[in-house]
Amino acid sequence: MPSDSLSLEKVHRRKNGQRYAFDRSPEFPAPWWYMGYSGESGAHCFSARRDGVEVARCKLQLREQGNTLPGFDDQPNGQVDILALEVAVSVRRQGVGQLLLLAIGAEFPGTRLTALNDDATLRKFWDGIGWIRHQPSNPLFAGVERVTYSEV
Repeated sequence: MPSDSLSLEKVHRRKNGQRYAFDRSPEFPAPWWYMGYSGESGAHCFSARRDGVEVARCKLQLREQGNTLPGFDDQPNGQVDILALEVAVSVRRQGVGQLLLLAIGAEFPGTRLTALNDDATLRKFWDGIGWIRHQPSNPLFAGVERVTYSEV
């Protein structure tokens, strides 16, 4: 596999009746990778590898056509929500995040990719790659930092 592409490997393990995806690693300090989650959430966790080495992680949820965000029902295979994404500390700012998005798009062809984001650091990433930012218009979310991004 060329070093400018990534392969996605679905990850799922069980521990004490809960699903969890990843073992602890200093390369991935975000705490959400190590928390158990219910299998009913519909989320799928993937490890992204380049030349056999894990360089990124993501948690995704597929929405079928007709169950997408308003205005996003134009894709034949629905929508993929990127619920969490992290690039390994040692390879950040080297284009791995964009390669991960290409790999996700290849894994789920014909879908629209969206990112649900409430992290200021990741917002810089999404803004930097030119994705469209959707601010919440619901008054219930006034003052909440959570925004949604969609691919162009």
